[in-house]
Amino acid sequence: MKTSKFPADELELALERVSTPNKTVIIAVVNQAYVEQIAGAETTMLDLFLESFWLGEDTRPLLDHLLLVSVDQIAYEMCFFKRLNCYKLETEGVDFGKEQIFMSQDFINMMWRGTLLLLDILKHGYNFIFTTFNMAKERGHPR
Repeated sequence: MKTSKFPADELELALERVSTPNKTVIIAVVNQAYVEQIAGAETTMLDLFLESFWLGEDTRPLLDHLLLVSVDQIAYEMCFFKRLNCYKLETEGVDFGKEQIFMSQDFINMMWRGTLLLLDILKHGYNFIFTTFNMAKERGHPR
């Protein structure tokens, strides 16, 4: 498995920007599959996820503490365009932009890379809540 070091200054700046006073952040990982609208769909997975913060009871302020970790350039650009809190996770020689087949080598590499990111966040002295979009996908969003 290939690993790469985070530019500590970029990650630290991103964590400082979104953390609560007790150094807690909400982390969600996004790639191209989550930010692009699929033919026939009314919205993107990212839009559905963000909408849940608007519709939930007292959840809007949590958006200030959400850090979207983009694993490819397209996801990063969309995150930046939407003026969200973004961090681009760089991994040399691996393209996480496409949907990964469950338990394929690329899927396993992507999972390990995410785990290493969470470890690095802890090493920086931050707490985190890690969330995923899969529930929205299972509720009827077309693949």
